[in-house]
Amino acid sequence: MKKRRLFGAFMMILALIVMLLPAAEADAETSASDFTIENGELIKYKGTEKTVSVPKTVTVIGESAFEKNTVVEKIVLPNSVTQINAYAFWGCENLKSVTLGSGLTSVGDFAFMNCSGLETMTIPKNVRSIGIQAFAYCERFEDITIPPEVTDIREDAFEGDYLLNIHCEEGSYADKYAKDFYERQKDISVYHDPVQEETPKLDVPLDGVYSGDSIQSSLPQEIIGEVFGSTKVVGNQAVILMQNSNLPVIDSSSQISSDSSGGEPEVPWRVSERTHYRDEDFTECTVSSDVREIGRFAYARSGLRDIVLPDGLETIEYAAFYHCDFLADVELPETVTAVSSKAFAHTAWVDNFMNGRDQTEGDFLISGGVLVAYRGNMDEVLIPEGVRIIAGEAFADHNEIKKLSIPASVQYIDDNAFSGCGIEEIDYAGGDFSDKFDDMLIEEQIRLGAMDAAPAYASNAAGGVFPFTWIAAAVLFMGGSACMLWKIR
Repeated sequence: MKKRRLFGAFMMILALIVMLLPAAEADAETSASDFTIENGELIKYKGTEKTVSVPKTVTVIGESAFEKNTVVEKIVLPNSVTQINAYAFWGCENLKSVTLGSGLTSVGDFAFMNCSGLETMTIPKNVRSIGIQAFAYCERFEDITIPPEVTDIREDAFEGDYLLNIHCEEGSYADKYAKDFYERQKDISVYHDPVQEETPKLDVPLDGVYSGDSIQSSLPQEIIGEVFGSTKVVGNQAVILMQNSNLPVIDSSSQISSDSSGGEPEVPWRVSERTHYRDEDFTECTVSSDVREIGRFAYARSGLRDIVLPDGLETIEYAAFYHCDFLADVELPETVTAVSSKAFAHTAWVDNFMNGRDQTEGDFLISGGVLVAYRGNMDEVLIPEGVRIIAGEAFADHNEIKKLSIPASVQYIDDNAFSGCGIEEIDYAGGDFSDKFDDMLIEEQIRLGAMDAAPAYASNAAGGVFPFTWIAAAVLFMGGSACMLWKIR
C-alpha cells in the first residue's frame, strides 16, 4: 500500500514537471502530414519547420509548393526528385541552404526567384536545363557550381544576382554562359536594387510553357530615340533602360572620359556603380578629394591591391569593394558616415582578419571609427568606445549573441548590421535606443528576436507545446490521483 501511495505521489509530481517543459526536439521533426502529395508530386508543404526533408516518395516538386514560405531555412531533396516546377520556392526569403538530389534533371522557371537568403548552390550532374529567372534577384547569391552536363541555361536565369560567381569547367556550355553573364552585368546601367524591391511574379500561362519571346511580347515596346533612356512596365513596376551612348562619363579621378561601356553617369563627387567592376587590370587608385560617395559594385571583383580614400568621403555603398581579393589593407577616413552590406566582403583585408591571419588584436575590425567586422563568439558583446558607425552585416549570423552593449559614441547602425542574430537585450549608453535610431532598425531588431520580441517568443514557445505536453501531464496527474484514492479506499 505504501509503495502504491509513493508511486501515485511520484506521478503527480512528474505531471507538474512535464507541464513546465518546452516542446521536445523530436516534436519539431517534419511530419508526413505537412506534405500534400499526389501521384508523386509535392503539391504543397504546409509545415512550419526551419529544416525540411522532402519524403523519398516525391518525384516532382510542384508549382508553388513552397511559395512565400518565410520560415524554412534548409531544404533537402531526395534523389527521387527529377523535376522542380515553376515558382516552387519563389519568395522563400529565409531559405539559405538547398541540397538537390542526384536524380534532378531540370530547374523550372522562377523556381528560386526572390530567395533573398540563398548564398550557394551546387547543380547535380543529371540536370540539363535551368529555366527563366530560375534564380533571379537572389541578392545574397554568391556562388553556384554548374557541371558540364548542363546544356540549356536561360539568359535571365540569374538576373539581378550581382554578387554571383559561376564555377564551371573551362570550355563547357556553362563557361560560355558565365562569360556572357559577366559582360551583361557590366552593361546594365540602371537596375532594381534587389535589397529594396521585390520583382513581381508573372502569371503562369495556361499551357504551362514559358519563353523569353512570350514574356517580351507582353510588354509595351520601348521607345528609343535621342533621349537618355526609356521605360518598360513589368507587372506593376517601371524598369528604366538608359542609353549609354548619350551619357557623359567621368572617372574616379574626376577626369572627363569618352568611355561609354556602361554604368550610371558619373559626377565629380561620386564614384559610380561598377566603374571598375571585374577590371582585373585595375590595381591601385587614389580617389579624388572631391568624392563623397562610392557607388554599388564600384570596384567589385577588380584586381585592386591598394586604394587611398580621401578625407570627406561619407558613404560606401552596397558591395563597393566586394571580392577585391588582393585588397589587404584599407584606411577609412573619420568622415565616413555609412558603410553598407558587403562593402568589403571577401577582400583580403576582411578575410585575413576573420581567419586570424593578420596582426589585429581583439574581435573587432575597426578603421576610422567604423566597425567593419566581428569575429568573436561571446553571448554578451560590448562594442568598444569610439566606434561611430556599425557597418552592414558586421555581426551577420552571430546568433550566439544574446546581449549587446552599445557605447554613446555610436551614431549610425546599418539596417543589416545584425542580420541573422537573435539578440534579446540591447543596452545603449546614449539613452533610449528607440529615440536614437530609426524605426526601420528597431523593426529589424524586433524581427530578429531582440528586445521586446524575446518575451513574446518565449510565450509563443510555451503555447506551442499544448497538445502533447498537456495531455501527457493530465494522464500522469489522473494516474497519480487514482493511486492515492486507491490507498484511501
